[in-house]
Amino acid sequence: MKKIYSILFFFCLTAVVWGQELLNQANQSYSREDYKKAAELYEKALQDEGISSDLYYNLGNAYYKDKQYAKAILNYERALLLHPGDNDIKYNLTMAQKATVDNIKVLPELFLVRWYNAFVPAFTADQWGNLTVILFIGFLIMAALFFHATSISLKKSWFTLGIIMLLVSVMTIFFALKQYHRMTDRDSGIIMTPSVVVRGAPDNSGTELFVIHEGLKVQVIGTLGDWYNVRLADGNEGWIAKTDLEKI
Repeated sequence: MKKIYSILFFFCLTAVVWGQELLNQANQSYSREDYKKAAELYEKALQDEGISSDLYYNLGNAYYKDKQYAKAILNYERALLLHPGDNDIKYNLTMAQKATVDNIKVLPELFLVRWYNAFVPAFTADQWGNLTVILFIGFLIMAALFFHATSISLKKSWFTLGIIMLLVSVMTIFFALKQYHRMTDRDSGIIMTPSVVVRGAPDNSGTELFVIHEGLKVQVIGTLGDWYNVRLADGNEGWIAKTDLEKI
């Protein structure tokens, strides 16, 4: 048994050392301004080591420096999914988006909708979940204090605080589920083809509605065979080939 554990430990240690060496090589290539090589090594690191916000961010930087803006945007978006509150990722994503052709005007939204869309992605599903647990524990503490309070005023205070914590915990668990579905559903994607004709039907003979270009983020609202039904930020919809888009 000890021999088996020794072998497993050796392989784990080798994997860690190899992964670190791969990252070092990628970082060195980036420092030498060999951005193609750096991107290649970061891609390999993602395959070998698994996904992480830092790896996606570094890969996005390499693609951005290599002027492959669609791939840069794709990886910045993936990094942002894993680390929603990172201002560096947001800034670099904005810079990459400015290098694209399309300038889609976003449909006006109600204040509450804008607030909700900006507030919920500020934390990951795990972070919202942890906050839910903390708030619920706080609610239990308030309930205990309420039952042991000796005066009416204290009972009212503990009761009010407890109800507030319970209500907020319900909100945060809803936010956690929303973020979880954003991670698992992956219903948005980036156009990867230089120029794409959006059609009115999932067929090459479908009516040509409009043209979009690489780097544009779209929402996937349906699928049929080899086609995606997509919606733009301005509300326009249509069908594109699956090969023209890569999901975030």
